[in-house]
Amino acid sequence: MKLLKTIGISILGLIILLVIVGFFLPSKSIVERSMVINASPAVVFEQVNTLKNWEKWSPWKEMDPEMVNTYGEKPSGIGAYYSWVGPASGEGKLTITESQPNSMIKSDLDFGEMGIAKCDYYFEDAEGGTKMTWKYESELGGSPINRWIGFLLHGMLADQFDSGMNKINSYASTLVANPTQDARVENVEVIDMPVINYIAIHDTASLATIGQKLGQHYATLEEESGRQNLEMAGSPFAIYYSESETNFDMDVAMQINKMANSHGNIIASTIPAGKAVVASFYGPYEKSGMGHAAANKFIMEHPELVVTGAPREVYVTDPESEPDASKWLTQIIYPVK
Repeated sequence: MKLLKTIGISILGLIILLVIVGFFLPSKSIVERSMVINASPAVVFEQVNTLKNWEKWSPWKEMDPEMVNTYGEKPSGIGAYYSWVGPASGEGKLTITESQPNSMIKSDLDFGEMGIAKCDYYFEDAEGGTKMTWKYESELGGSPINRWIGFLLHGMLADQFDSGMNKINSYASTLVANPTQDARVENVEVIDMPVINYIAIHDTASLATIGQKLGQHYATLEEESGRQNLEMAGSPFAIYYSESETNFDMDVAMQINKMANSHGNIIASTIPAGKAVVASFYGPYEKSGMGHAAANKFIMEHPELVVTGAPREVYVTDPESEPDASKWLTQIIYPVK
């Protein structure tokens, strides 16, 4: 009994000591790590600023492979966010609150009842590439328990930041070695377009849903072409009636060999022959705005050209047969007179 009493007093004394020490630990947790990455600030910045790129290097995804990310409609920059849920990582949300191209990104990490932490990223020119600094900061308050948690997490976060930046370095180095992976517009020209018969489905979409909707509607159009005994006469395309970069009002269309019949939600129509400004864009679909910008610039530089209808994107390359997104050709077409 005396031994148990002695052990109990010792444990109580240790707890009291830990509490006392906890009051003297910092009330704020700050973790800051830096690394020189073998790539330009623009390349490194893009890996952080576009949130889906995190899947290539995030240390938390490696820590919790079952973690599921859900992305907002905006893919990058101020207001972009993703939320996560996973057995090891729990639940949370990261939102970009500030973004200065190629120099700085600030974000909020929302842990729900545990509060909000700040994560900042800085990018500076350095010998050999870019010095990236990853900084984490959270308020721990007066609780000695929270202060001990912050103290114990410091080393773990430092290791995770180092791991994440090492992965960015490895991936960014492949981009430097293969510059053709960058999205690009190869040429813009005026072309005489033939008559195009097509069937289409009208719909609206956001950045988060457009890929899924295009895939679903093209599958439906293939079924309809078989039902009407039609043949594809060119690459699939979409006509965009809205100018928003985040919400789309569109016809998802398939070029066919002859006039068809409208059926249910299937629209059968024709694009008349005529001139068009065509920009050849190579790269992932989410960067196709570069092609539209190039086409509009060309039109502004040629005031004799007048746009006569909604632009369309023709998806020339089949992603299933060409895994390298840098080689995907999308023709951005503006009808003109």
